[in-house]
Amino acid sequence: MPHLVLTIGDPTGIGPEITVKALQKLDAFAGLRLTVIGCQKALMQAAQQLGMSLPADGVAYTDIHADKPGAVSYQAIEQAVDMIAAGKADGLVTGPISKKNLAEAGHAFPGHTEILEDMARRKFNAPDARAEMLFVHKNFRLLLLTRHTALKNVPAELAKTGAVAKPLKTLIRFLRDRAKIDEPRIAILGVNPHAGEVGGEEEKKFIMPVIHAVNGIGATQLDGPFAADAFFRDFDPATTPYHAVVAPYHDQGLIPFKMLAGYAAVNVTIGLPFIRTSVGHGTAEDIVGKGVVREDSLLAAIQTALDLVK
Repeated sequence: MPHLVLTIGDPTGIGPEITVKALQKLDAFAGLRLTVIGCQKALMQAAQQLGMSLPADGVAYTDIHADKPGAVSYQAIEQAVDMIAAGKADGLVTGPISKKNLAEAGHAFPGHTEILEDMARRKFNAPDARAEMLFVHKNFRLLLLTRHTALKNVPAELAKTGAVAKPLKTLIRFLRDRAKIDEPRIAILGVNPHAGEVGGEEEKKFIMPVIHAVNGIGATQLDGPFAADAFFRDFDPATTPYHAVVAPYHDQGLIPFKMLAGYAAVNVTIGLPFIRTSVGHGTAEDIVGKGVVREDSLLAAIQTALDLVK
C-alpha cells in the first residue's frame, strides 16, 4: 500500500484550502496512505471556512509549530524527507511555499528544488545529487535549463560549465529509469528568436555542442534547437512525438505548458533519491479565503507521485 507524505505548504497561502479540498477526493486513489504535515490550525480553519471535514481513514496528521510561516514550511519539508529517508514513506507531494516567507525565516533557498537537493545530499548520503524541475501533464514533459532566473541573466547562466549538459543527463536518466523509456526522444528549444537565425549565439555556443554529443552516443535522440514561437503550434500533450521538451528559460517553457495543462500542471523534481511531486502554482495569497481556489493540480500531483512510486 503506497504511503505518501503531503506537506501543506505555507500556512498564509492557499495550501490549506487545496489540501482540504483534495482530501475530500481520496477515494479516487485506491489503497493510498497519506501523512499530512504542516500547520494544523490553518488546515482546520480552512476546513471550517469551506464547511468540510478532515477525513481520518487512511490519513495521519502531523502539526508543525513555528513562529514564522516560512519556518513552518521548511520544517514540514524536513520532517517529510526524514520520514522517507527512514523508510516510513514512499514519496513526497508538496503544497506551495512562499519564497519571501522562507527568506524571512532565515532559509536562503530560492524554492523547493534547492531545499530538496540540499536535504538529499545531507540525509541520503548523496553528495552528487542534482535536482531539476520537470513539469508533467499527460505525455508532455517539460524541463527547464534555468529556473527562477531573470531574463537578462539567462545567457550567463547557460554559459556556465555543464549548464546544458548536466540537466539533460539527469532528464535522460529519469526517462530511462523512472519512465522506462529505453530510447528517449527529446526536443530542445532555442534561446533567441528563430533559434538564433536573426541574432544571438547561445544556440551555437551552448546548445549545438550538447546535441552533437548526445546524438553521438546513439541511445537518445536530441532534436533542435527549435524556434520556440512555432514549436507548440497544434501541440497535443497526449500525443506529442517527444518524450520531453527542454526550454532554456522559465517563461519560454512554462507559458505554453500551463496554457496546455490548465489547472492540472504538476512539477516533478528529478535527480533526487526519492520521488517528489508538487503543484504547478504558487501560494496565491491574494485569493485566500475567497472560495475560488482549485485543487486540480494537487490531485494531479498525488496521482503522478503514485504512478512514479509504483
